[in-house]
Amino acid sequence: MLLASALANAQSAGTTAALPLAAPRVALVIGNALYSGVDRLGSPVADARLVADTLRATGFTVDLETDQTRAQMLDAVDRFGASAKSASIALIYYAGHGFENGGENYLIPVDLPVPVGSVTRSDLARYGVPLRYIRSAANRSAPRALVMFLDTCRTAAVRGATRQTLKSVDAARGELIAFATQPGGSALDTFWLGGKHYEHSPFSYYLSQQLRSGGEILTVLRHTQIMVSAATADTQRPWFNDGLIGELRLADAASPVADRALLPPVLSGVLARGGQASDSDSDTGAMNWSVSRRPPPDNPVTESTRWDSELDQMLKWLPLIWTDTNFANKVHAQAEGGDLFAQTAIATATHMRMPGEPDPVWYMSHALSIEYAVYAAGRHYPLAEALYGNFILDDSDSPERLYTASLFLRRAVDDGYARALDRLIPLLAQINDADGVARYQALYHQIYGRKFELTDVAH
Repeated sequence: MLLASALANAQSAGTTAALPLAAPRVALVIGNALYSGVDRLGSPVADARLVADTLRATGFTVDLETDQTRAQMLDAVDRFGASAKSASIALIYYAGHGFENGGENYLIPVDLPVPVGSVTRSDLARYGVPLRYIRSAANRSAPRALVMFLDTCRTAAVRGATRQTLKSVDAARGELIAFATQPGGSALDTFWLGGKHYEHSPFSYYLSQQLRSGGEILTVLRHTQIMVSAATADTQRPWFNDGLIGELRLADAASPVADRALLPPVLSGVLARGGQASDSDSDTGAMNWSVSRRPPPDNPVTESTRWDSELDQMLKWLPLIWTDTNFANKVHAQAEGGDLFAQTAIATATHMRMPGEPDPVWYMSHALSIEYAVYAAGRHYPLAEALYGNFILDDSDSPERLYTASLFLRRAVDDGYARALDRLIPLLAQINDADGVARYQALYHQIYGRKFELTDVAH
């Protein structure tokens, strides 16, 4: 829901200073999955390997550790602290269980001797690894930047929610701390999209995609935030706190595609031509995804797969819209021609404000986002209805706005987009619509073959 920022203009004005990358870049990557019994997780080891491979491809020296006991984790952290001495970037990625208790965050080794669901504060102090210890070990070596990706608060769908969470942490100067989900939220261990099961967490999957672009780290994280939010019907929204000074890129150099993102592609290209594609845009290539208004679904199960497929396609478009001016121009031309899928893609890509984005660019981007979302939602395009419902929820939690959002999410579900049920059912409970909750819980069971539990969704 954002475009690539005008970083080049900011740099030329002296407002953004790039951090030099001459010094080593080191990373500690930990994936803990082999917990006891039902606490075992499915994807952290695969997630850790995916992120480690991505970081190596961008020039990092990586220590990959999996299924670590407490003693092994502490040893790995100490080694990492030593290797981070005078590093340009020290980076930590952790996938596994994590908890907050008494204002302290803990990462959980696999030799935790008590069930995750009954962990006490004393258990965490005795068996967990405090996040502050990891930060302290790294910062003692004075790296130029410390980046932490915490892919925790895992909830496996087969187990239900564990209600574990991490406390949001203020980033100190030179730090960036990113969480897989919002404060108080839960993060998926694996996910389904477009009828396909992905054996990775949505955070690791989309973070790795974005890291390979070589883009500026805040842009990478905001793009990851959008992709994860869209893929999980906004039940999981990555969160981060930034204390970095200046611009930071994790790769040796941005890829040619990422370099073209220095100006907002839609606004710098398409709007300057009044929404018309140039002659060079005549070849649409893979852009054969055209949608007009469709009748309500006859079979909710079939329709849910169909709209999952459309969401999957949109998630593939978003990085191209952000980074490829020609592609963004083509999508905008389709949107101007009335294509509802293209309108929804542009609305999603332009909704969030990027760090450092000038006010005039942001005002125009945001207006364009709302315009297309409203237009497509008004023509009963379910992805746009769900998108606009989420826009409303993000804007305010007043009773009137909650009720209005519920109307758009209802329409999205009724028009076939079953993923909106994850946001709709808790919202109906929040506004005390018991009949609506019962109706849409029954529909959820019909589509997914299991009961929707309100306790499965973190608020």
